[in-house]
This record gives sequence, C-alpha cells and structure tokens, in this order.
Amino acid sequence: MRQRGIVQKGFGSGITLLRDYFDREEIITVILDQTEEVCRRAREARMNGRTITLGIGYSDDAGGGGFSKARTIDIPTNLTPKAYRVCKELFLENDCRRHAVRNVHVGLTNLVPEELSQLDLFEDDTKERQLAAAMDAIRKKHGAAAVTWARSRTEGGTAVDRATKVGGHRA
Repeated sequence: MRQRGIVQKGFGSGITLLRDYFDREEIITVILDQTEEVCRRAREARMNGRTITLGIGYSDDAGGGGFSKARTIDIPTNLTPKAYRVCKELFLENDCRRHAVRNVHVGLTNLVPEELSQLDLFEDDTKERQLAAAMDAIRKKHGAAAVTWARSRTEGGTAVDRATKVGGHRA
C-alpha cells in the first residue's frame, strides 16, 4: 500500500499475555485472535500476503526462548481461516517443548495488491470473502468486539478484552 511515499511491507500483531498459557487449545485461540487482527488490517489496506509468520515466546518461568517460523503459500491471502490454518500448522509442528506460552506474534508479508492477486481455480473463496467483509463492516460500525469468532469468546480468547484497550491499556 502506498501512502505518502511509504510502501507497506507487511502486517503484524503480537500480544504479551497477562498470564502463562499452558493449554494448547487456549494458545491456538490466541493465535486465531492475532491472525484475525493481521488479516483485518490487510483487508482494510486491500492487500494480500504470501508469507505467514508465527512467533511464540515461552514464559521466563519455563526457561524463556521460543520460536519464529514462516511459511510461504502459493496463492496470496488476507482471509483469516486460510492464514489461521497455516499458523496452527506452524504451532503444532514446532511447539516441541510444550512449555507455558507468554507471547504470540502473527505476521503477513510478501504483499501484493488484492486486485493483482491470482484466483485459485480449485477453490472458490467467495463466501469467505463476503463473510470477512461483513464482519469488518460490523466491527467498523459497532466496535472491534461486536463480532468475533466463537473460539475467541472462550477462556483463552484475548479479542474481547483487547477491544476495550488502547495501546494495551484500559481506555
């Protein structure tokens, strides 16, 4: 996206969790919340990305560390379900230590404008695009927490709480 001579190189969203997350399903929920934020911003900018990055930081109480892995897909996307599927795969393939997680970061890079993206002949994502557009419109009108994925409303979800904050702090 060009704006005043600036070229958008990618979109990213990360969170430092308020507590250690031990349960893999809760961690996967946080990954979904971060993926939704990244894809929403990409859709807003009318950009698609080919490279999806997942960064996981382990709790200092568990010895710290973590991993950051990326995967480049054939057809660029800004749809949450597609990017989330890749992030989930990266997490399940690389979380060997199974320690408490404290940080999650999702990125979308290797961008191309939506109008230049090639369509997939084997998969019609028209309904997914319409759903994403409807969700984005509702959020724009009624706030970020007006519509969320059901998983984001579970114990591990961060989307609803995060919607009440500005820069990570209570508004």
